[in-house]
Amino acid sequence: MKRLSKIKTIWSTDLAYAVGIITTDGNLSPNNRSINVTSKDLEMINNIKECLGISNKIGRKGNGSSEIKRYYVIQFGDVNFYEFLNSIGLTKNKSKTIGELKIPDEFFIDFLRGCLDGDGNIDVYKHKESNIPQLKLRFCSASIIFLKWIKQKVKILFKIEGGSIHSNKLYTMHILSYGKTDAGKILKFMYYRNVQRFLNRKYKIALPFIKE
Repeated sequence: MKRLSKIKTIWSTDLAYAVGIITTDGNLSPNNRSINVTSKDLEMINNIKECLGISNKIGRKGNGSSEIKRYYVIQFGDVNFYEFLNSIGLTKNKSKTIGELKIPDEFFIDFLRGCLDGDGNIDVYKHKESNIPQLKLRFCSASIIFLKWIKQKVKILFKIEGGSIHSNKLYTMHILSYGKTDAGKILKFMYYRNVQRFLNRKYKIALPFIKE
């Protein structure tokens, strides 16, 4: 008997965006069927639900050091989808071991936008001398191999040569950073015309630079 699946695994902009979020903010359970995503952003959890077409309830949780439930969490089980994630390179305990993923080139920018919403940031600050707004785009991961792969894909697909990777002193966290010019180019690709899925708070920061 064919195994039923609630989640479609045919590549689309929605699926790629959801995979980006799961890659950065999700967790694959050791039971080989369950996936959960935790975030302070309710909008992101709702985006996951809509992208994957699931109706699971959204829960609340603390961060371990506090009883205040500041985080939203959604957990869902789908063996076929779990195996699909395995097939593209996502595994349980992936944080430090994740490397190159099998993301179709045509959907890579949607995947990257999911990574930005999951564990990246857009920072704007003013230069001390010129007072001109400066833009910085960052992607964070415990796996430097994963960030090197992203940097290489951005170079190949979007002809962007810049980007630098920095690590903390213990090499437990790594950050891929792009400066103003390159960051602006990536954001313009990322928030293309009629793009559907994104966190509004990050889009609002990017908007002035997209319009330039």
